[in-house]
Amino acid sequence: MTGSTLAAKLADARRRHQLIETLEHADIPADAPTAYAIQHEMLRESDARIGAWKIGARAPDALATGAPIDAALVHVSPARLAHQSFFRVLVELEVAFRFAYALPARPDPYTRDEVLDAIGGIAVALEVVDSRFAQWPNLDPLAQLADSQNNGALVVSGMEPYDVVAPGFDFLTPRLEFTLDGESIAPAALGNPAGDPRELLPWLVNHCSRMGLTVEPFWTITTGSYTGAYRIDGPGMLHGAIDRIGELELVLA
Repeated sequence: MTGSTLAAKLADARRRHQLIETLEHADIPADAPTAYAIQHEMLRESDARIGAWKIGARAPDALATGAPIDAALVHVSPARLAHQSFFRVLVELEVAFRFAYALPARPDPYTRDEVLDAIGGIAVALEVVDSRFAQWPNLDPLAQLADSQNNGALVVSGMEPYDVVAPGFDFLTPRLEFTLDGESIAPAALGNPAGDPRELLPWLVNHCSRMGLTVEPFWTITTGSYTGAYRIDGPGMLHGAIDRIGELELVLA
């Protein structure tokens, strides 16, 4: 336990769909380990189970960060969600992975080769970015990290075999489409700030291992935006496709 009341406040904000108006200084996590602990306290407060993870980095050589996603917030495409079920809606198009088998916690770190060899599936993912804090985005980054790194929901396409898609696939700048009501919302310059998103996976596996968690093969792991975040202010239909992987659809009603 962290000694912070933030986990209970975040769980209550989700349950009641009511923003946290003021972030008390005492509730700002002291460091990243505290923020990660609050993530899991919040899941326990919500009686939630992990169905996915979001991970990312600001640059290829930057430290990765991540957050577990409540299984109730993971949706298979085509999905239909109420726009009003979020506090605000920003959307990102991403690539997601699943492992072919479980990777249990262990004393020794997993190597890069062990992790990449365990990848079993690949999919298109659409993350809805949201926050439980009224003052977002003018908010301490550690508080955002504690708040599931601003995750609101995740929509995922069908999972394709990784060993079929990966050979020759451009993980840096894949060909993609991202539209809102038929109009493109993809920027001219595409790219994941972390570079090749697969390089984030060893961090996640070892992060979970240090916390005593087994990485489960049913977890969907989304790995950062190729398109940046695009704000959606009302109902609409989103369509995303990444060449050779698949496509997805989200209707915001």
